[in-house]
Amino acid sequence: MKLLPNKNLLKSYVTNKRFGPYYFPVRFQNKILKQYCEEKNKIFSLSTGEITFGDNFIQLRSLIKNLKKNEGLVFISLYVLPKEKGFRSKILNSLRVKKIECHFIFENIILKSNNDLKKINSFFKLRDFTNN
Repeated sequence: MKLLPNKNLLKSYVTNKRFGPYYFPVRFQNKILKQYCEEKNKIFSLSTGEITFGDNFIQLRSLIKNLKKNEGLVFISLYVLPKEKGFRSKILNSLRVKKIECHFIFENIILKSNNDLKKINSFFKLRDFTNN
């Protein structure tokens, strides 16, 4: 029996490193992600976490690659994405091409369209500007 992808399923992604100005233990991130899914009437899938060392985002890239049609992702923040613009753009474009809905809780952004992608890019431009 083949299971069909669930359009209400949000797979979650966490990091055990500092992200932007934040640091939350993985268990706390999972609680926030689970509560968010419950509030949005989505099914929470226990998180995939990145390895501690390195900035190659192996787990995130694998998670995106294996997502089925209609499944989505939930992140605690945009800051969890790669800092390097080119790498981050590559990941965001792969999400857009696969039409994967992505939720970023702290910034209250849901990536669904090119307009949302522009908002995300503006967020990072503003962050880079204020950091300089």
